[in-house]
Amino acid sequence: MGRRRLRWLPLAFVGVLGALTPPAGAQEIWSGRTFVFEKTDYADWTQPANQDRLTDRVWITRADTQGIFNIAVEDHYTSLVSPEDTEWATGDAVDWENLAFTAWQTWAAGYPPNTVGVDAVVHLITDDIYVDIRFESWTAQAMGGGFRYLRGTPAQPVSRTTWGAVKALFD
Repeated sequence: MGRRRLRWLPLAFVGVLGALTPPAGAQEIWSGRTFVFEKTDYADWTQPANQDRLTDRVWITRADTQGIFNIAVEDHYTSLVSPEDTEWATGDAVDWENLAFTAWQTWAAGYPPNTVGVDAVVHLITDDIYVDIRFESWTAQAMGGGFRYLRGTPAQPVSRTTWGAVKALFD
């Protein structure tokens, strides 16, 4: 097996390779509803095991009563605000451009048990990530604050370095 020689590429071609990388700050989509998160009734919401830590900025949990909140930046649920740094819509993340996002409480029409079984999207605003989500259960009537949902996860990146792209041209 002989050794391949690297051929020089025109500078314009190298510029095209750079264009293959997604721009910084571009939105990200977490499709599917395969990851299960559950906070059981009366579980300690201050413990990491009872917080869905989606990113460094958004950690969803719920106290023993009321709605969900972002414990990364909030101490408790606040009506029409919580969970901070999120907005919600009914639909699928891949269709995010056509959805009407609003505050979680407004999306839930003031009664979270009605969201069980509804395909939805949560937009993590600062991170610009759109996540598929579907609530599977919701404990109502101040009976412990339990809830469960299925959500999307980050896509597994395909590592393709510039060198790998160049090398592939000679294989």
